[in-house]
Amino acid sequence: MRLSRRLGLVAAALLMVAMPVAGCGSHTLTDSQLRTRATRICKLATRRTDRITTPTAPGQGAAFLSRGIAALTPELTALQRLSAPDDMSGDYRDAVDATGAELTALRSTLKGLRAGNDPVVAIKTLQQELTPAEARASSAWTTLELPACRGD
Repeated sequence: MRLSRRLGLVAAALLMVAMPVAGCGSHTLTDSQLRTRATRICKLATRRTDRITTPTAPGQGAAFLSRGIAALTPELTALQRLSAPDDMSGDYRDAVDATGAELTALRSTLKGLRAGNDPVVAIKTLQQELTPAEARASSAWTTLELPACRGD
C-alpha cells in the first residue's frame, strides 16, 4: 500500500472517531457521566452559596439575592449544557427547568427590591413562589439520583 493511501486511511479513521466527540457542540452522556458531571456542578454551586451570609435586616435582602443569583447562574448554565441520555432526558429537563424557575423567581424579587418594593413583602412572596419550584426540582433530582443538586 502506498504511503499516501495509508495516511489517507488514517486521517479518515481519525475523522470518524473525532466527529461524534466534536458533534454539534455536545454529545449525549451516559447515566454515570451525567451524574458525575452534574454532581460536580452542583457541589461547586453549594460551596458558593454556603459562603453567602444570611441577612439580618430587611434592607440586606437585595445584596443577599444578588450574591445568590451570581452563585447559581453558572450552575444553571452548566447544567443546561449537559446532554442527558434518553432514559433520563425527561426528568433531567424537568429538574433543570424547575431550577431555572427558582432562579427566575430570585431575579424577579431582586428586580422588585431594586424598584423599591417592601422587602418583607417581597421575601414572603418569594418564599411562596419558590416552594413549588423547589419541590419540583427536589423531586426530579431525587428521581435522577442526584442528591447534590437537590439544594437542601
